[in-house]
Amino acid sequence: MLSYNIVKDKSLRLVFGLSFLILVLEFIFVYLKLIGADAPFLVIHFDVYKGIDFIGGKTEIFGVLFSFSAMLVINLFLAEFLYYRERFLSYLFGFIGLWLSILILIAVSVIISVN
Repeated sequence: MLSYNIVKDKSLRLVFGLSFLILVLEFIFVYLKLIGADAPFLVIHFDVYKGIDFIGGKTEIFGVLFSFSAMLVINLFLAEFLYYRERFLSYLFGFIGLWLSILILIAVSVIISVN
């Protein structure tokens, strides 16, 4: 049974709350930018020397966001499970989730700006 230690701890609540807020903002940003895109493909990766390396559709960008959201939920459950055993690992899972949400925001912003 979960005792919801994440909700009781202020710093973990803030970190996971910011991570989920950034994730929701990423979904809104991608949806608003890609709703009017008429191109059947998007440039996912561009290399200076070779040119366009990887081309994908809208589903690949949303797939990245959905896989990250699953990873963030797993981190939340692991932080909750390990809270009393190793509190440091709970904080580590929280801050890594926040760091990755910022990195995913940067990556998605770059993909949208290239297209």
